[in-house]
Amino acid sequence: MNTTMERTRETMAHAVADLRSILTSGTLGEASREDVLGFAISVGDMLRQAEAAAIELTGVIEKRSATAERFDVSSDCRSANEVLQRTTGAAPTTVKRWSRLAATIKPARVLSSGEEKPAEFPALREALTTGAIGADGLEAATRPLREIKDRVNATDLAEVDEVLAAMTTTTGAPVMCDTLRDASLRLATDLNITGAEDEEEKAFRGRALRLGVKRNGLVPITGQLVPDVAGALSVLLDSINNPHGQPAGVKFRPSDESDENADVRSMAQRNHDALGTILAAVPNAPDMPTNGGGAPVLVIHATEDTVRAGEGWATIPGADATGTDVPVPFAAAKHVGCGGTIQHLTTAPNGRIVKLTIDKRVFSTDQRRAISHRDRSCVVPGCHTPARWCEIHHVKEWSRGGETDVDNGVLICWHHHRFIDRMGWDIRMNDGVPEVRPPDWIDPTQSWQPTGPRAAGRPKRGA
Repeated sequence: MNTTMERTRETMAHAVADLRSILTSGTLGEASREDVLGFAISVGDMLRQAEAAAIELTGVIEKRSATAERFDVSSDCRSANEVLQRTTGAAPTTVKRWSRLAATIKPARVLSSGEEKPAEFPALREALTTGAIGADGLEAATRPLREIKDRVNATDLAEVDEVLAAMTTTTGAPVMCDTLRDASLRLATDLNITGAEDEEEKAFRGRALRLGVKRNGLVPITGQLVPDVAGALSVLLDSINNPHGQPAGVKFRPSDESDENADVRSMAQRNHDALGTILAAVPNAPDMPTNGGGAPVLVIHATEDTVRAGEGWATIPGADATGTDVPVPFAAAKHVGCGGTIQHLTTAPNGRIVKLTIDKRVFSTDQRRAISHRDRSCVVPGCHTPARWCEIHHVKEWSRGGETDVDNGVLICWHHHRFIDRMGWDIRMNDGVPEVRPPDWIDPTQSWQPTGPRAAGRPKRGA
């Protein structure tokens, strides 16, 4: 064995043993702040260097597996990817990533014609091999450049390579991946001024939005948005999640006090609920097509007993990629139907339609305008979702005799409307004004809290 390789392996074995000793001893959790930070820096150095070795190793094994040597077959493996999986324990997708990055930084080589083909990113390759960047850093720096390399001058690309590599060595600390990605994207955009139209055309070909098949009560959604659509959605999500620049959460105390009842939803959950709010508001937008602009029509397919009891399962047609009736809890069906039209479809065991009733419970445009003027926003205290994003909730359920009238309707956001029963909130009308009673864990006194009027405070006399 090569003496240098043998010594290196022994050194690496000692380093792994030392690291294992620290992790198994439990001393890391009791270490001082300085020791923890120092340990993190050392781990980062080892990680970047190990990733550089993995990328280089992948390139070597792939190259030797493509020759008469057949490194993969002689190692009793079907492919170079399997060799790496078995020797490193990495997932196939991780090895594929190493392979892609290895191809990005191939060293200069001589073609069959005798012409030398230069390396694409020699400076970034050196930054990788010296441990200045790892796999993430190399990916961040080269991805924007790989997309334009065939459309720009090679000399300009080499200059950008040098600039990005220099960023990785100008400070003692490793450069953050976001910094590299932003710089690479900016430089790539400057180089590829004439490529905007090509990117626009490619983006429009790739735009997509797909609904998956319901699993575990959820319908997956995948796709790719063109930047202006993504930006418009982002603005709406931000507006709904934080409509007045105030932290979300129910409050029954002055805002300068600590709030133990803050909104505990994750940002992903809040974005989901905000999208539900947007979709619920669309039918109320002006100039919507008549067939798509009406309130939702929910077909509840269940037995009469289920509909009467308000428990069990309903179905929503076409709610996932199957295009069939998708089972949903009756609570979800009741929420969707609260603002629109419900069709109760009752069938016999043999499938014969026994009964079809249509319940119309839609608040008119004039009623919605009046309720919005009174409530201004979601009536749950601490929720600042404005009227334009709110749904209208029947305080006394329509199915229990509640009328579709301004004295029985209140503004409520999608999130609180969907889960109001589960959250333990109560709403009532007192002389035409909504009052809210929170769950006992928020207010042990179980006091009714008035929600209006919400007019701006008048200036004090003499002010």
